[in-house]
Amino acid sequence: MGKIRLNLQTKIMMLTFIIIFVSIAITISFTTQWVIGNVQKEIETSIMNVAQIIATTPVVVNSLSNKAKDDVLQNFVERILENTSKVEIIVVADMKGIRHAHPNRDRIGKRFVGGDDHNVLKNGDTYISEATGTLGRAIRAFVPVYDQKGDQVGFVMAGTLTQTVQHVKKQSMVIVFFSSLVGLSIGTAGAFLLSRNIKKKLLGLEPEEILKLYIEKKGMLDAIHEGIIAIDEHSNITLVNDSAIKLLQIKEENIMGRNILDIFPTSRLPEVLETGIAEYDREQALNDTIIITNRIPIVDGDKFVGVIATFRDKTMVTKLAEEVTGIKQIVDALRANTHEFMNKMHVILGLIQVGELEEAKRYIISETERQQQIISLVMNKIKDPTVAGLILGKFSRAKELGIGMKIDLESTLEKKMGRIHSSTLVMIIGNLLENAMDAVKQSDKVEKMVKLKLKESEEQIVIEVKDNGIGIRKEDLSFIFNRGFTTKESSRGVGLALVKEAIDSLGGQIEVSSIYGQETKFKVNIPKGERN
Repeated sequence: MGKIRLNLQTKIMMLTFIIIFVSIAITISFTTQWVIGNVQKEIETSIMNVAQIIATTPVVVNSLSNKAKDDVLQNFVERILENTSKVEIIVVADMKGIRHAHPNRDRIGKRFVGGDDHNVLKNGDTYISEATGTLGRAIRAFVPVYDQKGDQVGFVMAGTLTQTVQHVKKQSMVIVFFSSLVGLSIGTAGAFLLSRNIKKKLLGLEPEEILKLYIEKKGMLDAIHEGIIAIDEHSNITLVNDSAIKLLQIKEENIMGRNILDIFPTSRLPEVLETGIAEYDREQALNDTIIITNRIPIVDGDKFVGVIATFRDKTMVTKLAEEVTGIKQIVDALRANTHEFMNKMHVILGLIQVGELEEAKRYIISETERQQQIISLVMNKIKDPTVAGLILGKFSRAKELGIGMKIDLESTLEKKMGRIHSSTLVMIIGNLLENAMDAVKQSDKVEKMVKLKLKESEEQIVIEVKDNGIGIRKEDLSFIFNRGFTTKESSRGVGLALVKEAIDSLGGQIEVSSIYGQETKFKVNIPKGERN
């Protein structure tokens, strides 16, 4: 059988009930003993007081001293019995133990029984005893009676039947038990309300679920590249992740509970807490770094109970945006074109300065024809101007690096590319060509070559980039699209990851084949229609 798992509310109720039950049980145990003892003591005190009062009354003293008629004494005793609740037996006897008054008139004139009158007759003692008389077993108080001369002339016994005492004790115990039961009921109801309130405060979650959420939250916070820091209504830090600690360059091990101004004086979180106005995409200087910050107040009903801020290095954001949109590829291409143009201008200027005008003329014509051929090839095959500009820039970049670059003569790309945006193609093609050139640069081959093929059909666009560079190790092939994975120094391992993400989002596929030390080929298929 599986182990029964109790929810938090049931556990709290059971635990509270057990605590209350044990507490009440212990209380009942001590209280019962106290009540029983107190009842016994109270009855003994009552019968002793009655016996002492009777022993000093003139009626009793005169009756025993002068041996008057017992009727007067008996009537006196009967009136006392009628007016006392805890005394059931009153006996007046002389020094021989002969009764002169008794609850039962038939017993008058007869010897006192029970055997516990010895001390009062012989020694004149006052005491409490328990014995069995003619009316049954009883608790009895004995008090000697003295005449005006101080001589003992008899004794008085006042008593209560044992069964009556037991009955009073039971009643007291019932009251204690009933009170405890009421207390237990109230405690149980309180435990139920407490457990339900705690459950409500915890949003109905169980401890295991709370622990799981905490672990997940911590994992999520640590995985986020943005710095995150939060404060409470007293401006004390309640949350901070690893990225925030790195960006803020915090040396201390534990900053939880510290005032935000002690750790991050320019955070502006206290100001947002006071105004309740959120701030988005604000630039801020932090340790010689420009960061972009969002500051958002945390609201509970009508009250601001804290502020949470997210921030990230602006430089990293800008670089990522450039890579995602393809702007970086266009800028690099334009830079390469400009650089190549300046090199050519320097050659022409040098030839003119040394008087080689004919050579300068031939160089200009040759470069113009070559450039026109490349431009004509690209512009005739690639109708999208943004992609065409990228490819022309990469031709200049390849020449600058001493790398041969060829575009397949069957390449075609029209302007009608369906849902595929130019910037996406620029990002994909630019990253693949840049990776190919990096691989070729590292090769020691004499002829360094990068080949590009773009083929558009009615259904899809196919992109092929092939190089004869250093290739990719077999064990690395399965990791090259992972964000952060790189084999190049000063690289963040983002380019191919962005390429894969863009292709996946369009429902396309990318394949890579490589022979380490010889060549690498990337092939991309992107459907032009909607993704199924």
